Amino acid sequence: MPPPRVRVLALLLPVVLLVVACAGGEPDLEIGHARAAEPAGGSSQVVVAITNHGDGDDVLEGASTPAAAAVEIHLTEVDDGRAQMLELDELDIPAGETVRFRPGSLHLMLVLPDESVERGGTFPLVLHFDRSGEQSVEVEVVGYEDLVDDAAQE
Repeated sequence: MPPPRVRVLALLLPVVLLVVACAGGEPDLEIGHARAAEPAGGSSQVVVAITNHGDGDDVLEGASTPAAAAVEIHLTEVDDGRAQMLELDELDIPAGETVRFRPGSLHLMLVLPDESVERGGTFPLVLHFDRSGEQSVEVEVVGYEDLVDDAAQE
C-alpha cells in the first residue's frame, strides 16, 4: 500500500488538473462603432466589430434593446444563388480575433424596431457575453446603403 502522502497526491491530482484546464485566459473585448440600417419590412440590421484583445475566448449569447421587440444573431448564407438567413443561438468570440458583423453576412437583426430607430437617431443596445457580462453600446441609425458602403471599405 502506498504511503499516505502518495495517496493524498493521487487524489488531488485530478482536481489540480481540472482547475488548470478551466483557468484559461481572460477575454478583453472592444466593441466598435455600432450602426443600424433604418427599418424596412419590420426589421433592421445592426453591424459592429467585436475585437477580443484578451487571451481567453468569450461567447456572445445574445443582445437586447428597448428599441425593438427582440434582437437575434443572424448569419446569411448563399447556396446555389439563394440567400438564406440562419438564426444562431450564440457566437464564439475567439481570443486575439475580431468578429465583424456586416450587411448580408453575420449581423444582429432588430425584430419589430420602434419609432426611435430612425435615420439620424441613436438607440442603446446591450450585448450579453458569457464571460464578459453585459456590454452596452450606442447604435447610430443610418441608411442601408451606408452600411454596405462602410463594409466595402473595411
